Amino acid sequence: MKKNLKIIVPLVLLVVALGAWYAYSEYNRKPASMENTKADFVTNAATLIGAFEENEVKANQQYLDKIVEVEGAIRTVSQDDAGLYTVTMGDDGSLSSVRCSMDNMFSEQATSLVPGSAVSIRGVCTGFMADPLLGSDVTLVRCTILKK
Repeated sequence: MKKNLKIIVPLVLLVVALGAWYAYSEYNRKPASMENTKADFVTNAATLIGAFEENEVKANQQYLDKIVEVEGAIRTVSQDDAGLYTVTMGDDGSLSSVRCSMDNMFSEQATSLVPGSAVSIRGVCTGFMADPLLGSDVTLVRCTILKK
C-alpha cells in the first residue's frame, strides 16, 4: 500500500500543478490584436452598410462575429468619458455609418485621425442597429487603424 501511495501522491500533485498553471494562463490571456489578424472580409463602408440595409438576416450570417476590414472616409472621431475612441465612417450625405470602437491599445492613433480623410480599419463586427429617422449603424469593436 505504501508503494502505491508513493506513486499516486506525486501524480496527483503534478495534475493539480498543471491544472493551476493552465487556469492562470487562461485567466491572464489577452485577446488577439486585430493588427496582426487576417480579415475574413475586406470591403468599403458603403458596401457594408448596404448589405445590412438590404437584408439584415443574410448580412448577420455573413459578417456577425467575423473580422472585417473596412475602408472609407472618416466622418467623426469621438472620445467617451472613459477615454475610449470611436471612429465613425461613412458618406456625409448619408445618415448611415460604420461605428468603429477602437481597441484601447490603439487610442493614440485615433487622436491623429482627421475627419474627411480616408482610412482602413479592421475590427470584429458585432451587429447592426437600424433607425429610419437617425440612420443605421454597423458596429465594429476591438478596432485597429491599418492605413491613414
